[in-house]
Amino acid sequence: MVARKCSRCEGLMCTNVGDARLRNSGNLLLIGSCMATRYPDIVEEFSKKNGDQPVLEVCLEETHVDQAGFKIASVVRYASIRGLTVLTIDGSPHCVQLHMVVEDIKRHFTPEVETAHYVVEKDNVYEISAEAVKRARHLSRIQASLNGVS
Repeated sequence: MVARKCSRCEGLMCTNVGDARLRNSGNLLLIGSCMATRYPDIVEEFSKKNGDQPVLEVCLEETHVDQAGFKIASVVRYASIRGLTVLTIDGSPHCVQLHMVVEDIKRHFTPEVETAHYVVEKDNVYEISAEAVKRARHLSRIQASLNGVS
């Protein structure tokens, strides 16, 4: 059996930062690469939101997070992206970095960009807050909340 792949997906690292499809949309769906083959229907559904937004995929097992982050920041700035949605597999230590780097880009360079975060766990989609992404970076805060300390 050949796995079906999302027909709308293109590679982040091989897409020009000023691509007309990105500029014309103003919105971007950024996914972990495995989403395109494991959950193509979910990716297609998300890509249709916000007016058929383009989909760029990246695997942070193959591409260093710094390279991907620089590319994402360049795309957001050069293509005038106003809305950026991240969709990944939950539980992946590589995919969680994609959420983190997007929030870093927003915080340091493009605070006007609206971000949204989603993960898929056992065929279910969960929306993740920016605060949850931020906390995921700070293990001491997570431990404190597990210990019942704010």
